[in-house]
Amino acid sequence: MEPVFQFPFNPYPIQEKFMRELYFTIENRKLGIFESPTGTGKSLSICCAALQWLKDSNKKILEELKAEIGTLKLEISQTMDSNDWLQEEYEKIKKNQMLITLQNKMDKIIQCKENFENMAKRVSKHKSNVNVKSTDNYCKSDKKKNSEPELEKENIEEQNDSEGDRDLILEEFEENAESDTYPEEVEEMDNKDEIIKVYISSRTHSQLSQFIGEIKRTIFKDVTRVVTLASRQHYCINSEVAKLKNVNLINERCLDMQKTKSKSTSFSDDGRVLKKSKLRACTACPYYNQNNITKLKERMLIEIMDMEDLVKCGKELKACPYYASRMAMDDAEVVLISHAGIVSSGARSGISLKLKDNILILDEAHGLSAALENAHSAPVTVKQLSSVKTYLQFYINKYRARLSSRNLLSLNQISFVVGKLISLVKPKETEKSKETTILTLEDFVIKAEIDHMNLRPLVEFCRSTRLAPKLHGFSMRYSQQVLEEEESKKIAVKKNSFQKFLSNIAKKKELASVEETQTETKPIVQFATETSAGSGLYAVLDFLEMLCARSENGRVLVQQGDTGLLKYLLLNPAECFTDVLAQCRSVIVAGGTMEPISEFKALLSSNGRSDSKLNIVRCEHVVPPDNILAVCLSRGPSNTVFNFSYENRMSKELLNEVGRTLRNVCSIVPGGVVCFLPSYSYEQTVYDHLKNNNIIDFISKRKSVFREPKSAADVEQVLHKYSLAVKSKEKNGALLLSVVGGKLSEGLNFSDDLGRCVMVVGMPYPNVKSPELQEKMSYLNRTAGGNAANIYYESLCMKAVNQCIGRAVRHINDYATVLLIDERYSRVQTISALPSFVQKSLISNSSFGQMIGSMAKFFSRHKEIKTN
Repeated sequence: MEPVFQFPFNPYPIQEKFMRELYFTIENRKLGIFESPTGTGKSLSICCAALQWLKDSNKKILEELKAEIGTLKLEISQTMDSNDWLQEEYEKIKKNQMLITLQNKMDKIIQCKENFENMAKRVSKHKSNVNVKSTDNYCKSDKKKNSEPELEKENIEEQNDSEGDRDLILEEFEENAESDTYPEEVEEMDNKDEIIKVYISSRTHSQLSQFIGEIKRTIFKDVTRVVTLASRQHYCINSEVAKLKNVNLINERCLDMQKTKSKSTSFSDDGRVLKKSKLRACTACPYYNQNNITKLKERMLIEIMDMEDLVKCGKELKACPYYASRMAMDDAEVVLISHAGIVSSGARSGISLKLKDNILILDEAHGLSAALENAHSAPVTVKQLSSVKTYLQFYINKYRARLSSRNLLSLNQISFVVGKLISLVKPKETEKSKETTILTLEDFVIKAEIDHMNLRPLVEFCRSTRLAPKLHGFSMRYSQQVLEEEESKKIAVKKNSFQKFLSNIAKKKELASVEETQTETKPIVQFATETSAGSGLYAVLDFLEMLCARSENGRVLVQQGDTGLLKYLLLNPAECFTDVLAQCRSVIVAGGTMEPISEFKALLSSNGRSDSKLNIVRCEHVVPPDNILAVCLSRGPSNTVFNFSYENRMSKELLNEVGRTLRNVCSIVPGGVVCFLPSYSYEQTVYDHLKNNNIIDFISKRKSVFREPKSAADVEQVLHKYSLAVKSKEKNGALLLSVVGGKLSEGLNFSDDLGRCVMVVGMPYPNVKSPELQEKMSYLNRTAGGNAANIYYESLCMKAVNQCIGRAVRHINDYATVLLIDERYSRVQTISALPSFVQKSLISNSSFGQMIGSMAKFFSRHKEIKTN
């Protein structure tokens, strides 16, 4: 039976095809690769098809349950003519048990629906009766202000008290013993049947917010329970915790505030450890209130919210958005989550993601392989290693007498391992070796001289004793200078007599008292939070955990020098995706351009499913071919060949040709022109050349000129100014210089006049001499053979180019030109990697005169159509 899709408007044929194929892929438990060009309503089609299947599936389950119950009741009521009465009674008991089970299932479904209706009534009643009171019962309240002087005074008095460091001392580590359970780790044991869920994943949270907007456009908005999952870093509304910046420290601090024990390690706004007196005054998070969290949970299940809405509502209700979203996940039918939350097994288990027999749809899947690689790479810098080594040694020396022998042994072993890693990445000056190498895991541990160490127990020790947050607190409480002075004083004391020892102790107390008083007015110089010993230790532990996995496809990049780096690499990240494929009912990867298809075939077949279970769907663009003009420009105005290879791109002749081309294009194209350049450094080179040769001044007479900012915080402001300039009647639009793979090349829409021409200058190939890339290509040649390495290298470039192209044409009535400036774009293999809608109107190997003539005719024709 053909499904009937409820679309907000009359769908295009390609949208109907997309929804139908997606529906049947899920229904038949298949895997899917879906390609639908950007601007064809892909997100809305995904929502309508998936939610329609969900509605039909729930209806079908209920009908089947009713039918089975009816059949069983009929069979039980009928008496069987059988000589074996014992067998008859046995069968009757079995059927009664089955009937009870089925009836319970149906009752739970009905109960769930009733609960949802009651929840809607409660939310409506609460919103109408709510009287928001601005009372903050937390550390920054008036109570805190009144008591703060006493707390500060007590803090100073306790600074020299050795008991004041009790919160930094490691507790005894018991192997295989159950660690303290935090509230979020407590799972409710409930035998209820799981609600079928549709997980929709995308690359960024802003793209997930677009899905929220699309769901709100459908007829399912009032009957579908939707939740967006994100980390504490995105959802935390407690300023004390959020200021810690580092995601691991935020997690630890949040969990610490939920503990009932008084030994919790708390950090102040500037990252320093709070003393016992402050701990008593500010141990619990004011937003971790179960009643308020439940209200927020119900609100988000009734009203579909994006992340911004949820954070805003959380502040209004004084409820934690993170825990509310976690609590709402069990009752949700649609769960939105970033790629990072899906591809990492640690992230999935951390939020108790249940994929079993559920549906996973990965949008913007062109970045899925990169997300898998990032999730399973563990970089650690020499700066982080040095910080960990320094403070770990200070920590051991300072608290040696107060640590158990077992903990002291483990700490010394960790210090030994970190020291060996530093020796490998930062060799002695006499060696003068600053090379970058790639090692197998076996070769790495041998070269680092840690092959005799059992690393897993050490990692477990650090995790269980929560060494990282304690080391962070230690590094924030004591500066390196103070600790070094303390160490030197200890050495001096040992050389003196007992009487001098007592005298020195007295002097030391007086000096410390003076230093304490000074620190209240002049902060101690410390490491920045992002590079503190605690955050550095997290990076080290992630790296060591990857080593423990002992994957055959694992490698370690060793970059030596003062800015050295160790980085774990997983050459075949698909092996980590098999668990996802095995659990899910159906997995669909979707995107605007899914070339090369072979990459996604390999990814989806990594769990051994046959090709018969794979559905590949390609959709055309809704925009007619006449609305797109694509040109591969091979020569410039002076007939210079455009070849922006690394060796040629800096030539003055080529830069002059770029300037002339930009000047002419800006004279012809109305509205906005977006020009993408291969890198930030090359964008700077081109801009400086245009500026020095007065080309910027010439273009500025016709179009306002803008540049992509390096800071993400400035992007919105630049886009706003660019948009105003395009719409302004004072000039003929604007020019925006951007970077391939930058902040403007993905996830943004330059529709209508904002993007009448998209230019891509050069081909953004990654550095082929990179050891990391060379190892990957070598691996592909060994395992896949043929031309696999070159295909991979080409695809890295063309994926980035296709994302740039997709910024322009956004709806059926939109029109734009695509100008690819490099002779290499005219190669057959390169053309085949371009989006199909671009290929249909492509002029390859074009001269400058031919390009100018074609563009002039294109815009003249559309001007006439617009006028008529």
